Amino acid sequence: MKINYKLTNEDFLEYQLYTSSKSELHKKRRRNSRIMIPILFLLYGLYLTKRDQNFIGIVLFGIVASVWFIFYPKYSKWRYKNHFKKHVEENYKNRINKPVELDFDKNSVNAKDFTTESKINGTELKQLIETKDHFFIKLATDLSLVVPKLSIENKTEFKKHVTELGAEYIDELNWKWK
Repeated sequence: MKINYKLTNEDFLEYQLYTSSKSELHKKRRRNSRIMIPILFLLYGLYLTKRDQNFIGIVLFGIVASVWFIFYPKYSKWRYKNHFKKHVEENYKNRINKPVELDFDKNSVNAKDFTTESKINGTELKQLIETKDHFFIKLATDLSLVVPKLSIENKTEFKKHVTELGAEYIDELNWKWK
């Protein structure tokens, strides 16, 4: 089985967003920012209330803390997406719209792009992750091959072939960036 395709900014961006959404470190950072900032607002409001002997500080900063807590997930989603867009534009600019070829043998995958050619043993394939628009073939080294679904004619045969090489299939068809 041979697959030829070109990767776009959107392909790399979706991979980065997917990886970030599964990263415990990123989850922890987002959770801590959502919780710690309102706590700091409330503490400062309490300080102002004690200092000025009125409740305006705690009320005002309580409202700000509540607004932050409620709207932070949308802000965080937008901020991370913009960060990864810039990351992709800067770090993958030489790989955008360049031809990629994957050739699946009985025991290996031959990957070729405009600069390199690699032979990956089937035992090195760790996971086949399927999202709505992509397949991510995660290797034992935690690197991944990004394959847009539009480039694959027979998706069932593709999944069967990759899992027969030893990759664990992971269904993430309902995944979306949040």
